Amino acid sequence: MKANVFCAKLFLLAALPVLGMLTPKQAAALPTLNLQARLLSDIAFQYAKLGNSQQATTVSEQALEAAAAMEPCFKANALAKVAGSYWLIGQEAEGQRKVTEAIETARAQEVTGCSSSATSPTESLMNRAVELSDEGQFELAIALASGMGDPLALSKIAADLLDAGQSQRADELLKEAIAQTQTIKEALGQPQTTDDAYFQTRTLSNMSMNLTLAGHSEPAKVVLEQAIRSAETMETDNPERASLQGSALLWTARQFAELGANDRAIALLDQTVPKIRNRSADPFPLDKVNQFVEAAILYQQVGLNDKAVATLAEAHELGKAIAPNASYGRADADALGQVAVGYAKIGDFERAMQIVEEIQPTSEGQRALENIASAYAAAGNLEAAVELAQSNPNRNGAMIGIVRHYLQEKQPDQAWQVVQAQQVKGMLSEVAIGYLDVGQPAQALQLVQTGKLEGFMPDIVQGYAKSGQPEQAMQLAQSEEIPWMLPSVVEGFAQQGQFDAALQTAQSIADPVDRAQALIAIARAYAEPRVEAQGAQRVVMQLQDWVVELFGTSDRERAAEVLVQALQATQSISSAE
Repeated sequence: MKANVFCAKLFLLAALPVLGMLTPKQAAALPTLNLQARLLSDIAFQYAKLGNSQQATTVSEQALEAAAAMEPCFKANALAKVAGSYWLIGQEAEGQRKVTEAIETARAQEVTGCSSSATSPTESLMNRAVELSDEGQFELAIALASGMGDPLALSKIAADLLDAGQSQRADELLKEAIAQTQTIKEALGQPQTTDDAYFQTRTLSNMSMNLTLAGHSEPAKVVLEQAIRSAETMETDNPERASLQGSALLWTARQFAELGANDRAIALLDQTVPKIRNRSADPFPLDKVNQFVEAAILYQQVGLNDKAVATLAEAHELGKAIAPNASYGRADADALGQVAVGYAKIGDFERAMQIVEEIQPTSEGQRALENIASAYAAAGNLEAAVELAQSNPNRNGAMIGIVRHYLQEKQPDQAWQVVQAQQVKGMLSEVAIGYLDVGQPAQALQLVQTGKLEGFMPDIVQGYAKSGQPEQAMQLAQSEEIPWMLPSVVEGFAQQGQFDAALQTAQSIADPVDRAQALIAIARAYAEPRVEAQGAQRVVMQLQDWVVELFGTSDRERAAEVLVQALQATQSISSAE
Protein backbone atom coordinates (compact mmCIF):
# COMPACT_ATOMS: atom_id res chain seq x y z
CA MET A 1 0.00 0.00 0.00
CA LYS A 2 2.81 2.36 0.78
CA ALA A 3 5.71 3.19 -1.49
CA ASN A 4 9.03 2.06 -0.16
CA VAL A 5 11.67 4.69 0.61
CA PHE A 6 15.41 4.10 0.75
CA CYS A 7 16.67 4.12 4.32
CA ALA A 8 20.29 4.42 5.28
CA LYS A 9 20.08 1.38 7.51
CA LEU A 10 17.55 -1.37 8.15
CA PHE A 11 17.27 -2.21 11.83
CA LEU A 12 15.44 -5.41 12.61
CA LEU A 13 15.20 -4.61 16.29
CA ALA A 14 13.22 -1.51 15.36
CA ALA A 15 11.10 -3.35 12.81
CA LEU A 16 9.90 -6.18 15.00
CA PRO A 17 7.84 -4.00 17.39
CA VAL A 18 6.10 -2.52 14.34
CA LEU A 19 5.08 -6.05 13.42
CA GLY A 20 3.69 -6.52 16.91
CA MET A 21 6.57 -8.77 17.92
CA LEU A 22 9.00 -8.43 20.79
CA THR A 23 12.74 -8.73 20.38
CA PRO A 24 14.60 -10.99 22.87
CA LYS A 25 16.07 -7.93 24.59
CA GLN A 26 12.64 -6.38 25.02
CA ALA A 27 11.08 -9.62 26.24
CA ALA A 28 13.87 -10.20 28.77
CA ALA A 29 13.44 -6.68 30.12
CA LEU A 30 9.68 -6.97 30.60
CA PRO A 31 8.09 -8.38 33.76
CA THR A 32 5.55 -11.16 33.28
CA LEU A 33 2.52 -8.88 33.60
CA ASN A 34 3.90 -6.57 30.91
CA LEU A 35 4.30 -9.48 28.51
CA GLN A 36 0.91 -10.91 29.33
CA ALA A 37 -0.88 -7.57 29.01
CA ARG A 38 0.62 -7.01 25.59
CA LEU A 39 -0.18 -10.49 24.32
CA LEU A 40 -3.63 -10.66 25.91
CA SER A 41 -4.62 -7.34 24.36
CA ASP A 42 -3.56 -8.68 20.94
CA ILE A 43 -5.53 -11.88 21.46
CA ALA A 44 -8.63 -9.98 22.59
CA PHE A 45 -8.40 -7.78 19.50
CA GLN A 46 -8.21 -10.82 17.22
CA TYR A 47 -11.25 -12.35 18.91
CA ALA A 48 -13.11 -9.09 18.38
CA LYS A 49 -12.19 -9.10 14.68
CA LEU A 50 -13.66 -12.58 14.46
CA GLY A 51 -16.90 -11.29 16.01
CA ASN A 52 -16.52 -13.44 19.13
CA SER A 53 -17.84 -10.89 21.62
CA GLN A 54 -17.80 -13.18 24.63
CA GLN A 55 -14.16 -14.21 24.26
CA ALA A 56 -13.13 -10.69 23.29
CA THR A 57 -14.68 -9.33 26.49
CA THR A 58 -13.24 -12.08 28.69
CA VAL A 59 -9.70 -11.72 27.37
CA SER A 60 -9.94 -7.91 27.38
CA GLU A 61 -10.72 -8.05 31.09
CA GLN A 62 -7.69 -10.28 31.63
CA ALA A 63 -5.55 -7.84 29.61
CA LEU A 64 -6.77 -4.90 31.68
CA GLU A 65 -6.04 -6.75 34.90
CA ALA A 66 -2.48 -7.39 33.75
CA ALA A 67 -2.16 -3.82 32.41
CA ALA A 68 -3.19 -2.35 35.75
CA ALA A 69 -0.02 -3.74 37.31
CA MET A 70 2.35 -3.26 34.37
CA GLU A 71 4.99 -0.56 33.99
CA PRO A 72 3.26 2.65 32.81
CA CYS A 73 5.76 3.24 29.99
CA PHE A 74 4.47 0.15 28.19
CA LYS A 75 0.82 0.53 29.02
CA ALA A 76 -0.69 2.77 26.32
CA ASN A 77 -0.32 0.28 23.46
CA ALA A 78 -2.08 -2.47 25.40
CA LEU A 79 -4.91 -0.10 26.29
CA ALA A 80 -5.26 0.89 22.63
CA LYS A 81 -5.70 -2.73 21.56
CA VAL A 82 -8.26 -3.31 24.31
CA ALA A 83 -10.05 -0.18 23.13
CA GLY A 84 -10.15 -1.71 19.68
CA SER A 85 -11.68 -4.89 21.03
CA TYR A 86 -14.52 -3.03 22.69
CA TRP A 87 -14.96 -0.88 19.61
CA LEU A 88 -15.28 -3.87 17.28
CA ILE A 89 -17.84 -5.71 19.41
CA GLY A 90 -20.12 -2.67 19.49
CA GLN A 91 -19.17 -1.20 22.86
CA GLU A 92 -17.96 2.07 21.35
CA ALA A 93 -18.44 4.14 24.50
CA GLU A 94 -16.15 1.83 26.47
CA GLY A 95 -13.76 1.74 23.54
CA GLN A 96 -13.59 5.54 23.48
CA ARG A 97 -12.90 5.62 27.21
CA LYS A 98 -9.97 3.26 26.73
CA VAL A 99 -8.71 5.35 23.80
CA THR A 100 -8.72 8.39 26.07
CA GLU A 101 -6.94 6.46 28.79
CA ALA A 102 -4.31 5.22 26.32
CA ILE A 103 -3.63 8.76 25.09
CA GLU A 104 -3.43 10.18 28.61
CA THR A 105 -1.06 7.39 29.64
CA ALA A 106 1.22 7.93 26.66
CA ARG A 107 1.36 11.69 27.25
CA ALA A 108 2.07 11.27 30.94
CA GLN A 109 4.90 8.85 30.22
CA GLU A 110 6.32 11.08 27.48
CA VAL A 111 7.11 13.65 30.16
CA THR A 112 9.08 11.09 32.17
CA GLY A 113 11.34 10.32 29.21
CA CYS A 114 10.67 6.58 29.31
CA SER A 115 10.88 4.57 26.10
CA SER A 116 9.60 1.10 25.22
CA SER A 117 11.86 0.79 22.16
CA ALA A 118 13.51 3.26 19.80
CA THR A 119 10.38 5.41 20.00
CA SER A 120 8.76 7.47 22.72
CA PRO A 121 5.40 6.42 24.23
CA THR A 122 3.44 8.88 22.07
CA GLU A 123 5.32 7.91 18.90
CA SER A 124 4.77 4.25 19.65
CA LEU A 125 1.05 4.80 20.17
CA MET A 126 0.80 6.66 16.85
CA ASN A 127 2.62 3.78 15.15
CA ARG A 128 -0.12 1.51 16.47
CA ALA A 129 -2.74 3.90 15.08
CA VAL A 130 -1.16 3.71 11.62
CA GLU A 131 -1.00 -0.11 11.85
CA LEU A 132 -4.70 -0.19 12.69
CA SER A 133 -5.40 2.00 9.68
CA ASP A 134 -3.39 -0.33 7.45
CA GLU A 135 -5.64 -3.15 8.67
CA GLY A 136 -8.73 -1.13 7.73
CA GLN A 137 -9.67 -0.24 11.32
CA PHE A 138 -10.15 3.38 10.36
CA GLU A 139 -12.43 4.69 13.10
CA LEU A 140 -10.25 3.40 15.90
CA ALA A 141 -7.10 4.66 14.17
CA ILE A 142 -8.67 8.10 13.70
CA ALA A 143 -9.80 8.23 17.33
CA LEU A 144 -6.23 7.60 18.50
CA ALA A 145 -4.51 9.97 16.08
CA SER A 146 -7.12 12.70 16.40
CA GLY A 147 -7.14 12.44 20.18
CA MET A 148 -3.37 12.73 20.25
CA GLY A 149 -3.50 15.67 17.84
CA ASP A 150 -0.95 14.12 15.49
CA PRO A 151 -1.37 15.44 11.93
CA LEU A 152 1.34 13.15 10.51
CA ALA A 153 -0.51 10.04 11.65
CA LEU A 154 -3.77 11.53 10.38
CA SER A 155 -2.22 12.12 6.95
CA LYS A 156 -1.14 8.47 6.73
CA ILE A 157 -4.64 7.36 7.69
CA ALA A 158 -6.07 9.70 5.06
CA ALA A 159 -3.86 7.99 2.48
CA ASP A 160 -5.28 4.62 3.52
CA LEU A 161 -8.80 5.99 3.25
CA LEU A 162 -8.04 7.17 -0.28
CA ASP A 163 -6.73 3.68 -1.10
CA ALA A 164 -10.01 2.29 0.18
CA GLY A 165 -12.03 4.65 -2.04
CA GLN A 166 -13.28 6.79 0.86
CA SER A 167 -12.27 10.13 -0.64
CA GLN A 168 -14.81 12.27 1.20
CA ARG A 169 -13.73 10.93 4.59
CA ALA A 170 -10.09 11.38 3.58
CA ASP A 171 -10.71 15.03 2.65
CA GLU A 172 -12.36 15.66 6.01
CA LEU A 173 -9.46 14.02 7.80
CA LEU A 174 -6.88 16.07 5.90
CA LYS A 175 -8.68 19.26 6.88
CA GLU A 176 -8.53 18.13 10.49
CA ALA A 177 -4.85 17.24 10.11
CA ILE A 178 -4.06 20.68 8.69
CA ALA A 179 -5.86 22.29 11.63
CA GLN A 180 -3.93 20.07 14.03
CA THR A 181 -0.62 21.42 12.73
CA GLN A 182 -1.37 24.61 14.69
CA THR A 183 -0.88 22.74 17.96
CA ILE A 184 1.39 19.83 17.04
CA LYS A 185 4.25 21.07 19.21
CA GLU A 186 2.06 20.86 22.29
CA ALA A 187 0.67 17.47 21.29
CA LEU A 188 4.11 15.94 20.72
CA GLY A 189 5.93 17.77 23.51
CA GLN A 190 8.20 19.79 21.22
CA PRO A 191 10.33 22.64 22.64
CA GLN A 192 8.47 25.90 22.71
CA THR A 193 11.57 27.71 21.45
CA THR A 194 10.97 26.35 17.93
CA ASP A 195 9.39 28.88 15.58
CA ASP A 196 5.71 27.95 15.32
CA ALA A 197 5.27 28.72 11.63
CA TYR A 198 8.51 26.95 10.72
CA PHE A 199 7.51 23.84 12.67
CA GLN A 200 4.05 23.91 11.12
CA THR A 201 5.52 24.25 7.62
CA ARG A 202 7.85 21.29 8.16
CA THR A 203 4.95 19.24 9.43
CA LEU A 204 2.79 20.12 6.43
CA SER A 205 5.65 19.24 4.07
CA ASN A 206 5.99 15.85 5.76
CA MET A 207 2.24 15.29 5.52
CA SER A 208 2.42 16.00 1.80
CA MET A 209 5.28 13.54 1.48
CA ASN A 210 3.19 10.84 3.17
CA LEU A 211 0.45 11.37 0.60
CA THR A 212 2.92 11.48 -2.28
CA LEU A 213 4.57 8.22 -1.25
CA ALA A 214 1.14 6.60 -1.11
CA GLY A 215 0.48 7.74 -4.68
CA HIS A 216 -2.04 10.52 -3.96
CA SER A 217 -0.60 13.56 -5.70
CA GLU A 218 -3.64 15.86 -5.78
CA PRO A 219 -4.25 15.85 -2.00
CA ALA A 220 -0.49 16.25 -1.58
CA LYS A 221 -0.62 19.46 -3.61
CA VAL A 222 -3.46 20.78 -1.46
CA VAL A 223 -1.34 20.28 1.66
CA LEU A 224 1.65 21.92 -0.02
CA GLU A 225 -0.41 25.04 -0.71
CA GLN A 226 -1.14 25.19 3.00
CA ALA A 227 2.59 24.78 3.68
CA ILE A 228 3.29 27.83 1.50
CA ARG A 229 0.75 29.91 3.42
CA SER A 230 2.35 28.77 6.67
CA ALA A 231 5.88 29.63 5.48
CA GLU A 232 4.76 33.08 4.42
CA THR A 233 3.70 33.87 7.99
CA MET A 234 7.20 33.27 9.33
CA GLU A 235 8.86 36.29 10.92
CA THR A 236 11.63 37.53 8.62
CA ASP A 237 12.99 40.42 10.70
CA ASN A 238 15.19 37.90 12.47
CA PRO A 239 18.02 36.76 10.10
CA GLU A 240 17.84 33.15 11.27
CA ARG A 241 14.09 32.93 10.71
CA ALA A 242 14.38 34.66 7.36
CA SER A 243 16.86 31.97 6.34
CA LEU A 244 14.51 29.27 7.61
CA GLN A 245 11.71 30.72 5.51
CA GLY A 246 13.84 30.44 2.39
CA SER A 247 14.59 26.79 3.17
CA ALA A 248 10.92 26.05 3.84
CA LEU A 249 9.75 27.58 0.56
CA LEU A 250 12.43 25.69 -1.37
CA TRP A 251 11.33 22.35 0.17
CA THR A 252 7.85 23.07 -1.04
CA ALA A 253 9.02 24.00 -4.54
CA ARG A 254 11.03 20.77 -4.67
CA GLN A 255 7.98 18.72 -3.73
CA PHE A 256 5.87 20.40 -6.41
CA ALA A 257 8.59 19.62 -8.97
CA GLU A 258 8.70 15.98 -7.87
CA LEU A 259 4.93 15.82 -8.30
CA GLY A 260 5.29 17.09 -11.87
CA ALA A 261 3.59 20.40 -11.03
CA ASN A 262 6.26 22.40 -12.85
CA ASP A 263 4.21 25.58 -13.31
CA ARG A 264 3.53 25.80 -9.59
CA ALA A 265 7.15 25.03 -8.76
CA ILE A 266 8.34 27.77 -11.14
CA ALA A 267 5.93 30.33 -9.70
CA LEU A 268 7.12 29.52 -6.19
CA LEU A 269 10.78 29.71 -7.21
CA ASP A 270 10.20 33.07 -8.89
CA GLN A 271 8.63 34.25 -5.65
CA THR A 272 11.35 32.81 -3.39
CA VAL A 273 14.57 33.71 -5.22
CA PRO A 274 14.06 37.51 -4.84
CA LYS A 275 13.48 36.99 -1.11
CA ILE A 276 16.79 35.15 -0.88
CA ARG A 277 18.50 37.87 -2.96
CA ASN A 278 17.17 40.72 -0.82
CA ARG A 279 18.13 39.04 2.44
CA SER A 280 21.35 40.14 4.13
CA ALA A 281 24.17 37.62 3.81
CA ASP A 282 25.17 38.28 7.41
CA PRO A 283 25.37 36.39 9.63
CA PHE A 284 24.63 33.32 7.47
CA PRO A 285 26.38 33.80 4.13
CA LEU A 286 26.67 30.08 3.45
CA ASP A 287 22.91 29.63 3.90
CA LYS A 288 22.28 32.23 1.20
CA VAL A 289 24.66 30.57 -1.24
CA ASN A 290 23.23 27.12 -0.55
CA GLN A 291 19.68 28.34 -1.17
CA PHE A 292 20.67 29.95 -4.48
CA VAL A 293 22.28 26.65 -5.52
CA GLU A 294 19.18 24.68 -4.51
CA ALA A 295 16.94 27.09 -6.47
CA ALA A 296 19.20 26.75 -9.53
CA ILE A 297 19.03 22.95 -9.45
CA LEU A 298 15.24 23.15 -9.20
CA TYR A 299 15.05 25.59 -12.12
CA GLN A 300 17.01 23.13 -14.23
CA GLN A 301 14.79 20.26 -13.05
CA VAL A 302 11.66 22.06 -14.31
CA GLY A 303 13.25 22.88 -17.64
CA LEU A 304 14.46 26.47 -17.15
CA ASN A 305 18.16 26.02 -17.78
CA ASP A 306 18.83 29.73 -18.43
CA LYS A 307 17.44 30.66 -15.01
CA ALA A 308 19.44 27.83 -13.46
CA VAL A 309 22.68 29.16 -14.93
CA ALA A 310 21.89 32.75 -13.96
CA THR A 311 21.07 31.77 -10.38
CA LEU A 312 24.28 29.74 -10.07
CA ALA A 313 26.26 32.69 -11.38
CA GLU A 314 24.72 34.82 -8.65
CA ALA A 315 25.60 32.18 -6.07
CA HIS A 316 29.16 32.12 -7.40
CA GLU A 317 29.59 35.88 -7.01
CA LEU A 318 28.20 35.72 -3.49
CA GLY A 319 30.53 32.85 -2.62
CA LYS A 320 33.59 34.72 -3.89
CA ALA A 321 32.61 37.71 -1.76
CA ILE A 322 32.75 35.76 1.49
CA ALA A 323 35.92 36.74 3.33
CA PRO A 324 37.57 34.03 5.43
CA ASN A 325 37.31 34.86 9.13
CA ALA A 326 36.97 33.18 12.47
CA SER A 327 33.19 33.73 12.61
CA TYR A 328 32.47 32.02 9.31
CA GLY A 329 35.11 29.30 9.52
CA ARG A 330 35.67 27.94 6.02
CA ALA A 331 32.36 29.27 4.71
CA ASP A 332 34.13 30.77 1.67
CA ALA A 333 35.54 27.41 0.56
CA ASP A 334 32.32 25.60 1.43
CA ALA A 335 30.30 28.11 -0.58
CA LEU A 336 32.43 27.73 -3.71
CA GLY A 337 32.30 23.98 -3.30
CA GLN A 338 28.51 24.06 -3.19
CA VAL A 339 28.41 26.20 -6.33
CA ALA A 340 30.74 23.81 -8.14
CA VAL A 341 28.54 20.85 -7.21
CA GLY A 342 25.49 22.84 -8.34
CA TYR A 343 27.00 23.26 -11.80
CA ALA A 344 27.78 19.52 -11.89
CA LYS A 345 24.20 18.66 -10.99
CA ILE A 346 22.84 20.72 -13.88
CA GLY A 347 25.29 19.01 -16.21
CA ASP A 348 28.00 21.68 -16.64
CA PHE A 349 30.97 19.66 -15.39
CA GLU A 350 33.55 21.86 -17.11
CA ARG A 351 32.37 24.93 -15.20
CA ALA A 352 32.18 22.88 -12.01
CA MET A 353 35.85 21.91 -12.28
CA GLN A 354 36.87 25.51 -13.03
CA ILE A 355 35.24 26.68 -9.80
CA VAL A 356 36.90 23.91 -7.78
CA GLU A 357 40.25 25.31 -8.91
CA GLU A 358 39.30 28.61 -7.24
CA ILE A 359 39.01 26.99 -3.82
CA GLN A 360 41.96 27.64 -1.52
CA PRO A 361 43.60 25.81 0.06
CA THR A 362 43.30 23.01 -2.48
CA SER A 363 42.49 20.46 0.21
CA GLU A 364 39.22 22.28 0.89
CA GLY A 365 38.01 21.33 -2.59
CA GLN A 366 38.20 17.58 -2.04
CA ARG A 367 34.66 17.30 -0.73
CA ALA A 368 33.35 19.12 -3.78
CA LEU A 369 35.28 16.75 -6.05
CA GLU A 370 33.73 13.77 -4.27
CA ASN A 371 30.24 15.19 -4.84
CA ILE A 372 31.03 15.99 -8.47
CA ALA A 373 32.07 12.37 -8.97
CA SER A 374 28.66 11.31 -7.63
CA ALA A 375 27.01 13.79 -10.00
CA TYR A 376 28.82 12.15 -12.92
CA ALA A 377 27.38 8.80 -11.80
CA ALA A 378 23.92 10.33 -11.53
CA ALA A 379 24.31 11.64 -15.08
CA GLY A 380 25.05 8.11 -16.29
CA ASN A 381 28.76 8.63 -16.83
CA LEU A 382 30.29 6.07 -14.50
CA GLU A 383 33.62 6.13 -16.32
CA ALA A 384 34.08 9.85 -15.66
CA ALA A 385 32.89 9.40 -12.07
CA VAL A 386 35.49 6.71 -11.40
CA GLU A 387 38.25 8.66 -13.13
CA LEU A 388 37.56 11.74 -10.98
CA ALA A 389 37.35 9.66 -7.81
CA GLN A 390 40.67 8.00 -8.59
CA SER A 391 42.36 11.40 -8.85
CA ASN A 392 41.13 12.41 -5.41
CA PRO A 393 43.60 12.07 -2.50
CA ASN A 394 40.71 10.57 -0.56
CA ARG A 395 40.07 8.03 -3.30
CA ASN A 396 38.07 5.60 -1.15
CA GLY A 397 35.83 8.35 0.21
CA ALA A 398 35.07 9.54 -3.31
CA MET A 399 34.26 5.97 -4.40
CA ILE A 400 31.95 5.58 -1.40
CA GLY A 401 29.95 8.57 -2.65
CA ILE A 402 29.45 6.85 -6.00
CA VAL A 403 28.40 3.60 -4.33
CA ARG A 404 25.92 5.43 -2.11
CA HIS A 405 24.42 7.15 -5.14
CA TYR A 406 23.49 3.78 -6.59
CA LEU A 407 22.15 2.57 -3.25
CA GLN A 408 19.95 5.67 -2.96
CA GLU A 409 18.63 4.91 -6.43
CA LYS A 410 17.83 1.34 -5.31
CA GLN A 411 20.45 -0.14 -7.62
CA PRO A 412 22.46 -2.44 -5.33
CA ASP A 413 23.79 -4.50 -8.25
CA GLN A 414 25.48 -1.43 -9.70
CA ALA A 415 26.71 -0.41 -6.26
CA TRP A 416 28.24 -3.85 -5.71
CA GLN A 417 29.88 -3.79 -9.13
CA VAL A 418 31.63 -0.52 -8.24
CA VAL A 419 32.71 -1.91 -4.87
CA GLN A 420 34.24 -4.95 -6.54
CA ALA A 421 35.80 -3.23 -9.54
CA GLN A 422 37.30 -0.37 -7.52
CA GLN A 423 37.98 -2.32 -4.31
CA VAL A 424 36.02 0.14 -2.23
CA LYS A 425 36.52 -0.46 1.47
CA GLY A 426 33.94 -0.28 4.23
CA MET A 427 30.80 -0.65 2.10
CA LEU A 428 29.86 -4.34 2.43
CA SER A 429 27.34 -3.66 5.19
CA GLU A 430 25.63 -0.83 3.32
CA VAL A 431 25.38 -2.83 0.11
CA ALA A 432 23.94 -5.79 2.02
CA ILE A 433 21.35 -3.45 3.51
CA GLY A 434 20.68 -2.11 0.03
CA TYR A 435 19.86 -5.61 -1.18
CA LEU A 436 17.54 -6.16 1.78
CA ASP A 437 15.85 -2.85 1.07
CA VAL A 438 14.89 -3.99 -2.45
CA GLY A 439 13.74 -7.44 -1.29
CA GLN A 440 16.78 -9.49 -2.35
CA PRO A 441 17.85 -11.31 0.85
CA ALA A 442 19.78 -14.03 -1.01
CA GLN A 443 22.23 -11.46 -2.39
CA ALA A 444 22.50 -9.86 1.05
CA LEU A 445 23.27 -13.26 2.58
CA GLN A 446 26.00 -13.88 0.04
CA LEU A 447 27.70 -10.58 0.93
CA VAL A 448 27.37 -11.21 4.66
CA GLN A 449 28.94 -14.64 4.31
CA THR A 450 31.67 -13.36 2.00
CA GLY A 451 32.58 -10.50 4.30
CA LYS A 452 31.97 -12.48 7.51
CA LEU A 453 29.75 -9.66 8.74
CA GLU A 454 28.34 -10.17 12.21
CA GLY A 455 24.84 -9.38 13.44
CA PHE A 456 23.12 -9.51 10.06
CA MET A 457 21.44 -12.92 10.16
CA PRO A 458 18.26 -11.74 11.93
CA ASP A 459 17.85 -9.01 9.31
CA ILE A 460 18.23 -11.54 6.52
CA VAL A 461 15.77 -13.97 8.11
CA GLN A 462 13.32 -11.09 8.30
CA GLY A 463 14.12 -10.19 4.70
CA TYR A 464 13.33 -13.71 3.49
CA ALA A 465 10.08 -13.75 5.48
CA LYS A 466 8.96 -10.35 4.16
CA SER A 467 9.82 -11.21 0.55
CA GLY A 468 7.58 -14.28 0.55
CA GLN A 469 10.28 -16.88 1.12
CA PRO A 470 9.43 -18.35 4.55
CA GLU A 471 11.09 -21.71 3.83
CA GLN A 472 14.45 -20.03 3.35
CA ALA A 473 13.80 -17.87 6.40
CA MET A 474 13.17 -20.94 8.55
CA GLN A 475 16.23 -22.78 7.26
CA LEU A 476 18.44 -19.80 8.08
CA ALA A 477 16.88 -19.25 11.51
CA GLN A 478 17.47 -22.89 12.38
CA SER A 479 21.00 -23.09 10.97
CA GLU A 480 22.01 -19.87 12.74
CA GLU A 481 20.29 -20.93 15.97
CA ILE A 482 18.17 -17.82 16.32
CA PRO A 483 14.82 -19.33 17.40
CA TRP A 484 13.51 -15.95 18.51
CA MET A 485 13.12 -15.13 14.80
CA LEU A 486 10.64 -17.97 14.28
CA PRO A 487 7.54 -15.77 14.86
CA SER A 488 8.58 -13.78 11.77
CA VAL A 489 8.99 -17.04 9.85
CA VAL A 490 5.54 -18.16 10.95
CA GLU A 491 4.06 -14.84 9.86
CA GLY A 492 5.74 -15.30 6.47
CA PHE A 493 4.20 -18.76 6.03
CA ALA A 494 0.77 -17.51 7.08
CA GLN A 495 0.84 -14.52 4.75
CA GLN A 496 1.62 -16.89 1.89
CA GLY A 497 -1.40 -19.01 2.80
CA GLN A 498 0.81 -21.89 4.00
CA PHE A 499 -1.11 -22.31 7.23
CA ASP A 500 -0.15 -25.92 7.91
CA ALA A 501 3.55 -25.04 7.79
CA ALA A 502 2.89 -21.92 9.86
CA LEU A 503 1.05 -23.85 12.56
CA GLN A 504 3.58 -26.67 12.64
CA THR A 505 6.42 -24.17 13.05
CA ALA A 506 4.55 -22.18 15.71
CA GLN A 507 3.78 -25.27 17.77
CA SER A 508 7.45 -26.28 17.70
CA ILE A 509 8.56 -23.03 19.38
CA ALA A 510 9.61 -23.70 22.95
CA ASP A 511 9.52 -20.19 24.37
CA PRO A 512 5.90 -19.35 25.30
CA VAL A 513 6.27 -15.65 24.41
CA ASP A 514 7.57 -16.44 20.93
CA ARG A 515 4.97 -19.18 20.50
CA ALA A 516 2.13 -16.87 21.48
CA GLN A 517 3.33 -14.16 19.07
CA ALA A 518 3.58 -16.71 16.26
CA LEU A 519 0.07 -18.05 16.89
CA ILE A 520 -1.39 -14.55 17.00
CA ALA A 521 0.27 -13.86 13.63
CA ILE A 522 -1.46 -16.95 12.18
CA ALA A 523 -4.85 -15.87 13.50
CA ARG A 524 -4.31 -12.42 12.03
CA ALA A 525 -3.42 -13.86 8.63
CA TYR A 526 -6.55 -16.04 8.55
CA ALA A 527 -8.60 -12.85 8.67
CA GLU A 528 -6.61 -11.12 5.90
CA PRO A 529 -6.68 -11.70 2.12
CA ARG A 530 -4.12 -14.21 0.95
CA VAL A 531 -1.21 -13.23 -1.24
CA GLU A 532 -2.60 -13.26 -4.77
CA ALA A 533 -1.81 -16.49 -6.54
CA GLN A 534 -1.09 -16.78 -10.23
CA GLY A 535 -2.54 -18.97 -13.00
CA ALA A 536 -3.26 -22.58 -12.15
CA GLN A 537 -2.29 -22.05 -8.51
CA ARG A 538 -5.11 -19.51 -8.17
CA VAL A 539 -7.63 -21.96 -9.65
CA VAL A 540 -6.52 -24.68 -7.22
CA MET A 541 -6.83 -22.31 -4.25
CA GLN A 542 -10.31 -21.21 -5.36
CA LEU A 543 -11.38 -24.86 -5.65
CA GLN A 544 -9.97 -25.58 -2.21
CA ASP A 545 -11.84 -22.62 -0.75
CA TRP A 546 -15.11 -23.82 -2.37
CA VAL A 547 -14.68 -27.33 -0.95
CA VAL A 548 -13.93 -25.90 2.50
CA GLU A 549 -17.06 -23.80 2.37
CA LEU A 550 -19.13 -26.92 1.72
CA PHE A 551 -17.52 -29.49 3.97
CA GLY A 552 -14.56 -28.10 5.89
CA THR A 553 -13.64 -25.74 8.67
CA SER A 554 -13.85 -22.03 7.93
CA ASP A 555 -10.92 -19.67 8.34
CA ARG A 556 -12.83 -17.98 11.15
CA GLU A 557 -13.05 -21.27 13.05
CA ARG A 558 -9.40 -22.04 12.41
CA ALA A 559 -8.41 -18.61 13.67
CA ALA A 560 -10.40 -19.18 16.85
CA GLU A 561 -8.68 -22.53 17.39
CA VAL A 562 -5.28 -20.91 17.00
CA LEU A 563 -6.21 -18.15 19.44
CA VAL A 564 -7.03 -20.77 22.06
CA GLN A 565 -3.46 -22.03 21.73
CA ALA A 566 -2.10 -18.48 21.85
CA LEU A 567 -4.05 -17.84 25.04
CA GLN A 568 -2.69 -21.02 26.61
CA ALA A 569 0.87 -20.03 25.72
CA THR A 570 0.35 -16.56 27.18
CA GLN A 571 -1.08 -17.88 30.42
CA SER A 572 1.88 -20.25 30.77
CA ILE A 573 4.47 -17.48 30.71
CA SER A 574 4.58 -17.01 34.48
CA SER A 575 5.06 -20.72 35.13
CA ALA A 576 7.79 -20.87 32.50
CA GLU A 577 10.00 -18.36 34.31
